[in-house]
Amino acid sequence: MVMIKKILGLLTRKERKHLYMIFVVVTISGIIEVAGVTSIMPFLSLITSPNLIQDNRIFNWLYSTLNFQSTNRFLIFIGVMVLFILIISNVLVLLTNWVLLRFTWMRNFTISKRLLGKYLYQPYVFFLNQNTSELGKNILSEVHFAVRGVIVPLIYIFSRGIVVLFIFTLLVVINPILALLIMVVLGGAYIFIYRIVKKKIYDIGQRRFQENTERYKIVNETFGGIKQLKLLGREDVFIQRYSKPSFAYARDNATNDLISQTPRYIMEIFAFGAIIVIVLYLLITGKGIQDVLPLLGLYAFAAYRLMPALEKIFTGATSIRFEIYSLNALYKDMSSFEDSSYFKSSYKIKIEPLHLRKDFKLEEITSSYPGTKVPVINSLNLVINANTSVALVGETGTGKTTIADLILGLLRPDKGRILIDSVEITDANLKQWQRNLGYIPQDIFLQDNTITRNIAFGIPDDEIDMDAVEHAARIANIHNFVIGELPNSYETVIGERGVRLSGGQRQRIGIARALYHDPEVLVLDEATSALDGSTEEIVFTAIQNIAKTKTLIIISHRLTTIRDCDIVYILEGGKIIGQGKYDELMESNREFRKMAKVHL
Repeated sequence: MVMIKKILGLLTRKERKHLYMIFVVVTISGIIEVAGVTSIMPFLSLITSPNLIQDNRIFNWLYSTLNFQSTNRFLIFIGVMVLFILIISNVLVLLTNWVLLRFTWMRNFTISKRLLGKYLYQPYVFFLNQNTSELGKNILSEVHFAVRGVIVPLIYIFSRGIVVLFIFTLLVVINPILALLIMVVLGGAYIFIYRIVKKKIYDIGQRRFQENTERYKIVNETFGGIKQLKLLGREDVFIQRYSKPSFAYARDNATNDLISQTPRYIMEIFAFGAIIVIVLYLLITGKGIQDVLPLLGLYAFAAYRLMPALEKIFTGATSIRFEIYSLNALYKDMSSFEDSSYFKSSYKIKIEPLHLRKDFKLEEITSSYPGTKVPVINSLNLVINANTSVALVGETGTGKTTIADLILGLLRPDKGRILIDSVEITDANLKQWQRNLGYIPQDIFLQDNTITRNIAFGIPDDEIDMDAVEHAARIANIHNFVIGELPNSYETVIGERGVRLSGGQRQRIGIARALYHDPEVLVLDEATSALDGSTEEIVFTAIQNIAKTKTLIIISHRLTTIRDCDIVYILEGGKIIGQGKYDELMESNREFRKMAKVHL
């Protein structure tokens, strides 16, 4: 019941209705399958004893009502009817399988989509403590295992259980002793085998989950560091790292498949042995061949239907046991994460930007990362006037990037307030503030897509403003390169992470992306670190040309890039230890001179 509750928890109300409808369909399918089995015995009885047409009330009524003139024609009619019932039965089974397959793959799609939404709508701090390869593995792999390995087998157990129940009931009506004998031999054997292997299956299923996580992690890290890997010639090292969990993953899956399939061959021996026992039993009781053949045909056909049904039940049970860890992991993530904004992406909603007219203030801000006790930012006070350029400098670990993340609203302060023209930034107006921000990080993420789609990042194709794309590209000093050197201009595909571009070109696309929405505030976090001196100067000249209408917040180690800033703040230990113009600090602040000497 706990497992069923988790399965229903993964489904929407509409999907649960579909699931209930499938249960109804498989029940009807099971009833018709039993009808197919039931129709065999009367037909075989008529073939061996045509006199049943007169002796049996039902046959006699059919024969008279339909006005048959010969026994042979009546036997042909009954045979055709039996064949028709069998065809209907198998067609319905085929349609049921189609419904199940469609349900399976659509749930694989919808659950993975919802899980992706769950992850994406988590706060930025969530991703600081997560390995993204594990998140990707859950979406692309574990959802599939949970659907195909738990939900679908549960449906098959129910549907095949209906078939087994009806066939067993039919056999009991015909001959209770033999029915019980067959069910004890076949059903008891499957139950006995399952009780023996269920713990081992659960253990290797848990290992399979962990091994799959390790496989995804190693592959992600391998291709993420391909440049350094090739330079150092460490291909074999990463291949070996991948081989260990991958080999174990393959071995455990093979073991599970072997355990699931082995009983089938054992049970075939029991099944054929049971038929022989039936023949011997009927002969011992003194019944002739005419009495044996119809009953034997019925039991043979019943075994033909029972064996696959019992096998499905067994393999379904082992599959659930093997993949239950995937279901547990998905249920935990789907039920524990908040997603109140799911399917409410901010770009779909018309949001009026929160304009910066006067100043931007950080008041008594204290901030720390989850799992750490020492604050990265401690009681910080900072004022940034509108339409000015401000630089934050300091050694690594002084809190510069944390301040940038606080300004961007990616992190929320533990204490203190962030004010825009005396309006405090809260969850209610955060999106309005972010609509007015442009962010240029040190490492630009680029899609394996066109220049246009990388500049208009995340914008649907039919909503992209090409004038805005080109305008942003001109300011970023990338337009001439795009139209002059790339084969398809703005429609050129630049490869994964922009591998076909230089570092400076990738950085300038990132700058153009930040400028596409024409934000009032630009946050540059080491944004020019990949540019050469002349290119950096050209880009900053372009940015400074619009600085009078925008507020620039620049984080940089290279102090040459902040010479023209209106004010420079020096950070140490999450606090401001100095401020002023560049030239003033060079004269009055020893720490600033030391940094300038190191980073010039």
